[in-house]
Amino acid sequence: MIEPWHLRGRALALALAAALPALGAALPASAQPADATSPARPGQPAAGAGHSAGSSRATPAARPTVVLPTALAPEDAERAAPLASALDALLSDTAQDLGLSVDLADRSASRSRPDEAELMERARASDRLFIAPSLDLRGDDVELRLALASGGARSLRVRVERVARDELAVRAAVMLRDLVAELDGGASAAPPRDEEAPCSERCRGRLATPARSLGKATLAANATLYGGLVGFSIQRSSGSDDPRLLYPLLAVGAGIGLGGAIIIAEEWDVGVADAWYLGSGTWWPTIAGHLIYEGRFAEHAADPDQERWASGLIGGTAGITLAALGLSLGRMSDGGALLAQSGGGLGLTLGALVEWAARGDVNRTPIAGMGYGAALGWLAAAAAATQLDMTASQVLTIDVGALLGGLGAAALASPLVFESPTQGQQRAWVGAAAGGFLLGAGITWYVTRPAFAGARGARPSWNRFGLPMMGVIGESVVGSRRAPALGLGWQGAIP
Repeated sequence: MIEPWHLRGRALALALAAALPALGAALPASAQPADATSPARPGQPAAGAGHSAGSSRATPAARPTVVLPTALAPEDAERAAPLASALDALLSDTAQDLGLSVDLADRSASRSRPDEAELMERARASDRLFIAPSLDLRGDDVELRLALASGGARSLRVRVERVARDELAVRAAVMLRDLVAELDGGASAAPPRDEEAPCSERCRGRLATPARSLGKATLAANATLYGGLVGFSIQRSSGSDDPRLLYPLLAVGAGIGLGGAIIIAEEWDVGVADAWYLGSGTWWPTIAGHLIYEGRFAEHAADPDQERWASGLIGGTAGITLAALGLSLGRMSDGGALLAQSGGGLGLTLGALVEWAARGDVNRTPIAGMGYGAALGWLAAAAAATQLDMTASQVLTIDVGALLGGLGAAALASPLVFESPTQGQQRAWVGAAAGGFLLGAGITWYVTRPAFAGARGARPSWNRFGLPMMGVIGESVVGSRRAPALGLGWQGAIP
């Protein structure tokens, strides 16, 4: 979370840097004192006329301005409230530093997004300048939108940028400065482009609008494969093995899946994380349906092969429905999509360990336990992904910690299953593996948890312990000769 005083400090420094060239331009050549904010008299060049366009962006003094509260989406209202309050203070301070007179009397307390038509009507009915900011949380980034409506204007001036949270203060101040400058000086107020500067500097600050349906390709690939699987499952569950029926069903199923994915991507804005989250609801319940039927019901069926494929279709249909309901709650983050995928895999592993412990026989494949574990693990993780805000690196780290913990504990307890182990020894080995699995997951979660509980998008606190560094850690000087000192060190630790 960005603290208000941090934001104000950055904004003040940026505003002073922007005001110094204008102040120098307002002073006459004789260095006599003058009012830098007074308008130029007829026949007298405007302040800063002899300077470059980048140093002539002076704003009129005491222009009445209303900075509206930062608008938030309803689903982000609670998580982003501290960030929005800090941004309100930043924009108010920056507007005053730019020579505007901020009026707090007409400022409402609502953080709902204002209607642009109503905003234009308010601006036309008065001579004030209205600044309407809004924030949208996009995983680890923030989409900042600034809209300016001035008295008498027929259109809004809007800038949208997606920035990292730690760069929000600087980018917000720069966007407001540039919008005010464009309002006064038109397109000539844009900062000069330095062709010699690298793209990381030249391209910074351009209008950034994310493309629509970035997950179209991912959604199409998953839908096409699943459509083909549906056609194959229908053919197998019908009891027919005629290839003249198989290939048309494969083609029709894949075509319907691809066409449906294209229609969905055109109708809704489907992100990459949304597509992978929906894919997790496609594959893990389908796998669970196959495993559960094979482990529990196949031995009692007259033709288990046919009914197994039908069970997989039922599981996949239920999973897609539940995943679509989860996406209806809001956009999915990258960490949430990976969490849903991870839940199916880790649940499958835990389900196998539970069935082994119940049977006391590790030589029998725990098919039913794997199916139940995959279904319940995916369901729990998919539900948690709609409520938690985790980064992909956190989820991946927890997965690795759980697997390493389980494998390490199983290796340490492996003497229990040597030669001819009893049921008690096998259960003890399974218990040790499950305990290591859970312990590894718990330790990695504790290490990677956010620094402040409940802070959405806060930086993970795992680096508070520091990081190892191997390389040049010093230099040895003997007379005029120098030699690097190589070694292993630890840096960045915070007490």
